[in-house]
Amino acid sequence: MNVAVNFPMPFPSRCSPDRDAARRRNLDWARASGLVTNEIDERRYVSWDIADLAARWLPQASGAGLDLAVDAIVVGTLIDEQFDGARDIPPEQVRADCETLLAVLQVEGRPPSPVGVLATALADVWARTCQGASLEWRRRAARHWRWFLEAFPEEARWRQGSVRLTRDRFLALRRKSGLVYMMMDLTEKANGFETTERARQVPGVQQLLDLTADLIDTMNDVCSFEKEHARGDVHNLVLVLQSERGGPCEKALAETHDTMRRWCQEFIQLAAGLPEACARQQLSRVETDNLLRLVQGLEENIGGHPDWYRTTRRYEGVIPRGEAAYASDLMRPVARVSR
Repeated sequence: MNVAVNFPMPFPSRCSPDRDAARRRNLDWARASGLVTNEIDERRYVSWDIADLAARWLPQASGAGLDLAVDAIVVGTLIDEQFDGARDIPPEQVRADCETLLAVLQVEGRPPSPVGVLATALADVWARTCQGASLEWRRRAARHWRWFLEAFPEEARWRQGSVRLTRDRFLALRRKSGLVYMMMDLTEKANGFETTERARQVPGVQQLLDLTADLIDTMNDVCSFEKEHARGDVHNLVLVLQSERGGPCEKALAETHDTMRRWCQEFIQLAAGLPEACARQQLSRVETDNLLRLVQGLEENIGGHPDWYRTTRRYEGVIPRGEAAYASDLMRPVARVSR
């Protein structure tokens, strides 16, 4: 949908020079992990080009840092495909499957051995995410993964209910279900720094994080609107606005774009005042520098995102309602090689 792809973000778009090599390394990892096992899924997987997304999200990353980002976003994308709303999976089954995935997100101590393909891939990503990270940072990263996973049963209950979500309640849920907070954690991980909880309490920081999530999630909703509408899914801001405001979808799309423009201006104003806010809160030099590095990373995240939509084929075509978007059952047990 060109109206979203052509949205003029106020930040430059850059891409990691390691993208093409990372794309090859990721496909090798996906095959070895059992995430890609047949030609149908491989064609669909390759068409998404998650490596391009990660390379534009993290233009300064390369090597193992970029590989972790690609693999983590892939796992999140496949979790989303596993619980796609158009499949009408009962909420209790969604919750049971999500509990299996949640079990691997241990911050301290030894996690249980994962048995499913998707859980095993998540465990691998999580172990690499935690390597070398502080306990405070690991706890935050685990919380953001839990937000994402715990949103699926909530979405499933909402889809089966008769009450429509309001715009504000939808955005609150979307910030958790959209995976963006986990991706913002990767901005720190892949670039080799951490922000402290104290720094994140500086006035305006949480709003910057929320604005980034809202912008990324809303671009996604606009680009996937036609595909999700055709499948009968309702978890989309455009559809929420259309239901809440009434009128044609074109009106809801126009409002969505106006909202994104306003969010961009709010982001720019908040970011401009952040150095002064850090000084007022008496942050250390290191805390301030790392927080400003994160905000620069958020600008890179937002600026590079539309270019991925111009090339990915993730939102092309319509998959009939009730049919899985990804053919393989990713909750299946890992195949053990007998000796």
